[in-house]
Amino acid sequence: MYGERELEAFVTVIDCGSVSVAAERLIRTQPTVSRQIASLERQVGAALFRRMPQGMVKTYAGDRLEPMARDLVRRGRRAREVMTGVVQKERSFVAAAPEMTSVLVLAPFIAAGGPISDVVVATPPETYDRLRSGADLAVTTSVPDSRLRSVRVMTLPLLCQMPASHPLAAHDRPELKELLAAPFLTSGTGSAAWTQIQRVAESEAWSVEMAGFGADAPIIQARSSAGHGPCVVVEPPRFGLVSRTLHHRGRPMQCALYASWERNHYARDDIRQAVEQLAEFALEHVGGLYDPETSDR
Repeated sequence: MYGERELEAFVTVIDCGSVSVAAERLIRTQPTVSRQIASLERQVGAALFRRMPQGMVKTYAGDRLEPMARDLVRRGRRAREVMTGVVQKERSFVAAAPEMTSVLVLAPFIAAGGPISDVVVATPPETYDRLRSGADLAVTTSVPDSRLRSVRVMTLPLLCQMPASHPLAAHDRPELKELLAAPFLTSGTGSAAWTQIQRVAESEAWSVEMAGFGADAPIIQARSSAGHGPCVVVEPPRFGLVSRTLHHRGRPMQCALYASWERNHYARDDIRQAVEQLAEFALEHVGGLYDPETSDR
């Protein structure tokens, strides 16, 4: 079995591009890091780096070892964190989430003492990938893979938001069909809003050609406030926008916020407890932000 300190030296040299800089980052001497790399190469049976003018460049063997080495180093660190938490009776986990989920849900949960130590920000489609590269749980509106353990944290309405002067603002229950008839804004592929809109539109054979896309909710809402059409988001309103729940055939359109983790995670029972706390917190403290019949103050 490769030693953790050797693997840590290996990935740090990759990140830094040189042994000397890696040694500084690791607070080790340069000869120590060189010996650890040499020891790892002996165990692997192949060179892991080529020394080039631009720095240390991975060989084919080094390239193949890198993802496994990073995973082993990550798991070693997390094991120490978990055991420290066990001894000190304080458990905390790293969550992956889209930026707005982090701001609206996870940050308030952390501030209230929730057992989340850090949040890795990712796009909705990439959030689950972070479970393989450092995160203990993923919190996102994208539907989780059946191979993961998952809990529905809360249900979110799809909100149609627009300036008070827009014709749809006079409707208590704007319909998706009305929205699709004129230019509107929403997030791009992988977002909860666009996934729901696309699914319903395809089932009804309705065109979505009038859709315009933006990077994230605040920018979309800002463009809507500037007169570029109503927007569909799952975030509370901003910039004085009127907010209404979007409907389809009289029924409110919704999506779910999920928390998911690997079935074989060594702290899976503790993660479930943390997720249950998150769900309870979200229902009490976050759900109130989603009053569909309000506008931003």
